[in-house]
Amino acid sequence: MTAILKQLLADAGVEGTHGFEVLRLISMVNSAYDRLLNEATRNNPVSAPRWRILLRLWLEEQMGCGAVNPTHLSRTQHVSKNTISEHLRVLEEDGLIERELDQSDRRQFRIHLTAAGRALVRELTPAYAHLLNQMLAPFTAEETAQLQFLLGKLHATLCAHAGDGCPAHDAAFSTLNPHAHKEDV
Repeated sequence: MTAILKQLLADAGVEGTHGFEVLRLISMVNSAYDRLLNEATRNNPVSAPRWRILLRLWLEEQMGCGAVNPTHLSRTQHVSKNTISEHLRVLEEDGLIERELDQSDRRQFRIHLTAAGRALVRELTPAYAHLLNQMLAPFTAEETAQLQFLLGKLHATLCAHAGDGCPAHDAAFSTLNPHAHKEDV
């Protein structure tokens, strides 16, 4: 953090700046992650954000949900409804997903994978997993577990302060407390 900002905060009676430091680091990590993932997947048939949508749809299928609505995808992907609509339009044009009218609410659409979308998820996911694991290679298993725990705790705190609570943790993406005993998990 710059000395100017520290001085401004000190003049306003703010003693700690750790919140700004954490925010800055999270922003830097997010930007670096996006750049790396976009570069590494430049030659893939779908972009990293669209692969994440396909993966989410595949996970939803595996958990017994046949199709989901765009609002659910917007929330789980942490993007606006307009952004998810654009991604879904392209994925549909590419024959990777299908939209169908929700029979219980004819104002809504339900999204599901096509056979081609399912095959593409199965083809691309191991390479993505390898890349993501390489990013964490410098960390020990304990450091990785600690990082997951702390980021999960930060997420829960941010959700609580936002007043909307945290959505139920998705079993496929959940993290465990590294200090918990196996019996507790």
